Amino acid sequence: MARSGQTFGAIRTHPLAHPHLLQYYPLYIRFDGCVVHEVEQEKHVIRSPIGPVMQLAYLVEDLDSAIAQWMSLGVGPFFVSRDANYKDQLYKGQPVSCRFSLALAYTGELQVELIQLLDDQPSSFSAFKDAHGYGLHHLGVLTKDIDGDLAKLEGLGHQVVHRMTSPLEVQTAYVDVALPGGASLELIQESPTLEAGFYMMRQMTAEWDGGTPGIHEF
Repeated sequence: MARSGQTFGAIRTHPLAHPHLLQYYPLYIRFDGCVVHEVEQEKHVIRSPIGPVMQLAYLVEDLDSAIAQWMSLGVGPFFVSRDANYKDQLYKGQPVSCRFSLALAYTGELQVELIQLLDDQPSSFSAFKDAHGYGLHHLGVLTKDIDGDLAKLEGLGHQVVHRMTSPLEVQTAYVDVALPGGASLELIQESPTLEAGFYMMRQMTAEWDGGTPGIHEF
């Protein structure tokens, strides 16, 4: 990391120059001409940043149409779970059982998730649709300690709105972090099973030639 007073021939930009990211970092960078200063945050922050973002997830009206659109851009293959059976769902502390289908794909190391809601049960998905329509629903990050990281986020005043467990026993949680456009942050608990599945998807993506099969149901 640059030290206070260190100079550079040219500085284009830095991700921490965006104010909405500052709460996740113990330091931020202030630019005075070509001088980079370390400036201590005055507010409470997460000393071990949560992230990095490994997934962009979109709420879509029709899953198959959305898959076709992404595949036309060269993104694929897609791994599809129809009417995914997520259990132990809590939305704002109340038990729910919302139904949805999802599809996953990779573009480089970034995972793209498409979600089609199948009912009007209370959920982070239906709330997003009512408020914003369809679009970027959440940013996904992996965590080694979902409960610990959720406690950090709640300590910063962010609300855990929706928790659930996948058929593979992977815990996930959606947190309202007031991102522009209404997107939330999804914390995904790491596990050997999850990493094996993601590794398989990345390998199959690397071998895919853009032809068929472009959709794998699971």
